[in-house]
Formats: sequence, structure tokens, C-alpha cells
Amino acid sequence: MKRPHPPDDDATDPLPGPPAAPPARSHGGREEVEEILRAARAVVDPVPLYLMLAEKSPLALAEVACGARAPGGPDHVRAALGHAAALERQLTARGVYPRLVELAPEIGAEVLHVAAERHPAAAWVVKLSRKVEGAGAGLIHLVAAANHPGFAQACVAHAEAGHAAGLFAAAGATGRPEPAAALLALDVPLAARAAAAALGASPASAVVAHFSAVWGPEPDALLVRLVPHLRTRAAAEGLLSQARHLPHTARLLRAVIPGMAG
Repeated sequence: MKRPHPPDDDATDPLPGPPAAPPARSHGGREEVEEILRAARAVVDPVPLYLMLAEKSPLALAEVACGARAPGGPDHVRAALGHAAALERQLTARGVYPRLVELAPEIGAEVLHVAAERHPAAAWVVKLSRKVEGAGAGLIHLVAAANHPGFAQACVAHAEAGHAAGLFAAAGATGRPEPAAALLALDVPLAARAAAAALGASPASAVVAHFSAVWGPEPDALLVRLVPHLRTRAAAEGLLSQARHLPHTARLLRAVIPGMAG
């Protein structure tokens, strides 16, 4: 049985170009597709057309949505996203979403969001993130993948791609410790701030365990650096509950917690 979200097994290939147009089955079929393309360029609201094509002619749907002469633009791309599963059956996920971004770059974030939700573990989503989000790459993907079993690996992949700003933003947006832990390989001070942001969003965020897994079993000197970035008593108490065995961190937290706002 085909899995709905297969992981990409080639993380090094460049993003593909526009997917090839589906071949016509006959001269008459080609003429029919030409008529559909003309109609697609003329419609004000493409949603009914895409719905009809998804039900009656998936090959024509793929051509109108992603082919070399696809009309493109935000309305058409949004209509195409409503039939993402049908498009993936005709082309490939790796071909569909980069092509849709090319056809409507102004709504690239919407395309990336759908791609990341449907394929949270795919390596090509990391590259597409860079194309869409630029210096902030990683946030949309990681928020969409926050509850996926491959979340930690996605964080590592973004760290390997140098997406520090996206990882930092994802820590605060998700309350998960994995983005901060992945940042340790890039920027230790930023990783400390990201861990504080994760605790601010979710005081139970397991930053000590994840930092220990990356840094080593004695992360006391590292975790002390989180404390000045904590903004609420709940976040500080959350860290203290995990760090009682770390003398410097625990001592500093006990000193600052009484003066912190709830």
C-alpha cells in the first residue's frame, strides 16, 4: 500500500524543474487539453474547473495546474492545492510543490505549508523552505512537523542547512526543545535563547534532556546561560524542575525565581 507521506530518500539532488506535461493519449485528447487550457486562462474563479478536472480528467488537471503552459497565479495555485493528493498521483510531490511556488511565488508560504503538512519528513521540503522563506527558512516546515515522529531529524536537517533563524523561531512557536538542541551545532548563545523561548511557550519543554544528549551529560555550564533569557516564573520553575541535579543552574534559578513575574 502506498504511504500517504513518503520520505524523500535523496537529500542532495537540486530542486527539479517544472514537471513534464502529461502526454496526450491521442490527437483528440491533445485538442481537448488545449481547450481546457484556454478555458482555464479565461475563468474568473478556477475552483469549479479544478474540481471538475479532478473528478473527470486527472491528467488534464496536472497539465492545467503544473504543466509548462499552466496559467499560474494565486487563484489557480490555491485551486490546485485543494487537489494536492490528485496532483501527487499524476506527478510527484517533489515536482508539484516547487512548481506551484514558481507559478505563484507571492503565496509560496501557503504552498510550503501544504507541502510540509503532507510530507513533514521529506528532505526536499528543507530546500523548498529556503526558496520560500529565505533567511527565515525552517519555521513553516517545523511548525507543520511539530507532532511528526521525524521532527527532531527535520530540525537537524535545517541546522545542517544553516537555517538558524528559522530554528530559533520554531522553538518559541512550538515549545519543543529539538530546535534549540539542533542550534547547538550552529550558535550556542542562540541555542540558549531558543531553549528559553521554548520554555516560555511550554514550561515542561524537556530542554535539559535534549541539551544533555547533544552537549554531554554535564550541561550545567551551558544551561546557566539560559537563565537570563527566561521571562516568566513558570519558565524558570520548569527549568528548575529538570535541573535540580545541576548545582550552578539550580542555585541561580532559586536566586532569581522569587523576583520573577508569573
